[in-house]
Amino acid sequence: MILFFCYNRGMKTIIFDFNGTIVDDVDIGIKALNVMIDKYLDRSHITKAEYLHIFTFPVIDYYKKVGFDFDKLSFEKVGAEWMEVYEANFKDCKLHQGVREMLLENKRNGIRNVLLSASRKDKLLAQCEILKIRELFAEILGINDIYASSKVNIAKDWMRKQSSGEYLFIGDTLHDLEAAKEIGTPCALVANGHQAKDVLLKVTDRVYDDIREVKDDPDWPK
Repeated sequence: MILFFCYNRGMKTIIFDFNGTIVDDVDIGIKALNVMIDKYLDRSHITKAEYLHIFTFPVIDYYKKVGFDFDKLSFEKVGAEWMEVYEANFKDCKLHQGVREMLLENKRNGIRNVLLSASRKDKLLAQCEILKIRELFAEILGINDIYASSKVNIAKDWMRKQSSGEYLFIGDTLHDLEAAKEIGTPCALVANGHQAKDVLLKVTDRVYDDIREVKDDPDWPK
């Protein structure tokens, strides 16, 4: 859940997180979670407001907050079943407003778009095809499994290959802020993704309601 700017020898690179930052997939994520609740737990469905206040990384932690006991259940099994429901409903997802225009404008202006996500890379590529945005990215970076433990190591590995420059990291969760701190970059968060605005504001005041508003951030490239 990240957007990230790199100025490298005059070249500007923007790295976007995927889930919640450019694609509006919160509702189908909650839908899939409630299917798991119906199957495994004796509790009511989780509401969107509750979800936005308990969602966290690694995702196993928020499953536990919902009530899953992974001493009795297999997290791998629940996670795989959640993913099946999510993927079956992904066709209903849309990009957040302004995202496609931003990607196209960047490409026209010679700005490199890079996608960074805690999603498995093969699934990420397929989802980008569905959204018709794959060709707008110069690089697409994902993880090797479906359990969304962390994107920090991906960010670190990518950063090691870059020359020095100026960076802005933009996402929709506190995990994105954590990743930005790990690689030493400033960070701005967008509050229309997977965590509530008040949750984000408890940690940083660089929070925006819409990805288009990030252009007002002090570290947006001038």
